[in-house]
Amino acid sequence: MPKQMDFWPEDKATRDEKMALASIKNIKKPALKYKQTAKRTASPKKPSKPRKPRGKKKPQKSTRPFWIGIAVLAAIAVVVLYVEFFGVKRQAAWPEGHSPMGSTLLGIDVSRYQQKINWEKVKENDVSFAFLKATEGAKLKDSFFERNWENTGKTGIIRGAYHFYLPNVSPDLQAKNFISTVTLGPGDLPPVLDVEVRGKMPLNHFRGDLKEWLVKVERKYGAKPIIYTGYSFYKDYLEGYFDEYPLWIAHYNVQELKLKRDARTLLSFWQHTDRGAIEGIKGSVDCNVFYGSMRELKSFCIQPPVAKN
Repeated sequence: MPKQMDFWPEDKATRDEKMALASIKNIKKPALKYKQTAKRTASPKKPSKPRKPRGKKKPQKSTRPFWIGIAVLAAIAVVVLYVEFFGVKRQAAWPEGHSPMGSTLLGIDVSRYQQKINWEKVKENDVSFAFLKATEGAKLKDSFFERNWENTGKTGIIRGAYHFYLPNVSPDLQAKNFISTVTLGPGDLPPVLDVEVRGKMPLNHFRGDLKEWLVKVERKYGAKPIIYTGYSFYKDYLEGYFDEYPLWIAHYNVQELKLKRDARTLLSFWQHTDRGAIEGIKGSVDCNVFYGSMRELKSFCIQPPVAKN
């Protein structure tokens, strides 16, 4: 391949070529125009407002103590209302119209619910007698019975023991439970049958079972047992069927017991409240009166056997 020339030598050009070359040189090249970047003008700044000198902020008062006070007052109000309407209000040990100086004596009845009792202080509150829960049903024995039995004996308070009767349990087994737990002697109150629940058995059957318990226990101790029950329960189920037995009737919020002692009704004790206040016992306690003097109460107790000649 022949070598190409990088330029066109004028001295070797022909006349026509020189004329063409001259015409090419006379052609004016367009001037190149370059865009100049527009100069940016800064936007005028808005005049800033003069700053106010910063002062110290006033501390805001906390509302917390106020709401704490409101909460405390509300809690106190709730407690007062609860005690007033739902709390247990302890009552005087003596019902109105009865006093140790009159024709009645004050007594109490307790169980394990009273826990540890200071019997010395109880004695100082004119308490002359006390019934202690001993047994319930066929097997249960009150866990505080032995302690209460011993301490009432030491303080000289006339004592007695009671059995809480369950209608769906054999009366024979219930009598054996009481007899195996309680030892009664001269100077003690007769045994007590606490009957408050009838159950679903026929009424004649229920009364027959009660009679069986009473007879078995009387044979053991040689004294007629006392029947404890509520006023309404007595009127509905027992009145007229157990007239030979002494009665201990519970009836609250009345000035006096409606039931009267007469030749037919051997009324001996009235439980007038289950919210009594006695020094030496924490919490409430059942309070009772005996219709009679101390001499009559002692004669009501189990007597020493008569010596045979």
